[in-house]
Amino acid sequence: MFLLLTAGPDDPDAALPFVAAKGALADGDDVSIVAMADAVHLLTADADLHALDASGLPTVGRTIERLRDADALADAVALRDCCVARDIDEADLADWATMDDERAVSRVAAPHETTLTF
Repeated sequence: MFLLLTAGPDDPDAALPFVAAKGALADGDDVSIVAMADAVHLLTADADLHALDASGLPTVGRTIERLRDADALADAVALRDCCVARDIDEADLADWATMDDERAVSRVAAPHETTLTF
């Protein structure tokens, strides 16, 4: 599953893509994420992903842990221009995330049958 994220940690709907990711994991699919706009904050090392959840479901942090434990997080890419606009350097990203330019959107999405945008 390919997830294109735009909602940042301050958005009450920021956890919703990770509900979809949890479903993909349950189905045995891997997940690729590209974050743009304020969503790039979700891929930083200092983001408190355990504070983000959808009622009754695991936190975003727990979902990321499960994806990583299952080796099912294929990619987590923050778009460089969006990071630069928010004073985020590559060193600020979580150890499981990378930074790339806008070409990453099509490259990361290509191998997936399902694409969701949030």
